[in-house]
Amino acid sequence: MNTADLVSNLCKMKKLATFILLTLILALPACGWLRDLNFERGARLTGGDPEAGRKKLGQHSCVSCHVIPGVPMATGTSAPSLEHWYWRRTFVDNYPNTPANMEEWLEKPSHRKPGTNMPDLSISPQDSRDMTAYLFSIN
Repeated sequence: MNTADLVSNLCKMKKLATFILLTLILALPACGWLRDLNFERGARLTGGDPEAGRKKLGQHSCVSCHVIPGVPMATGTSAPSLEHWYWRRTFVDNYPNTPANMEEWLEKPSHRKPGTNMPDLSISPQDSRDMTAYLFSIN
């Protein structure tokens, strides 16, 4: 193989690599893997409204204790961050991270874990469903 053939092959490989990179940059966000939130998944898993849940997390003062991506002023540090919530396998002393468990936790934390620092906030079943929908939308 002479030098001209080598240079030609390298140029072709560079063009192919550029094409593959651009394809991935355009395709992956459409799949939802690189987005911060996936409202479709949250709604499908819970039957709740993730956008309403985002607002309710702020209204119920969750923001004062937790970091919650996408929720205004959710910069609390006295409780665990809720970043990457969906990917956690368990929460609060090893409860499986399921929508049903999260809804029960939000409605009555003291019933799930006596002595918890998280207060019972009189959250309605609909509010807990919507808040859970938002939490399960976080990538």
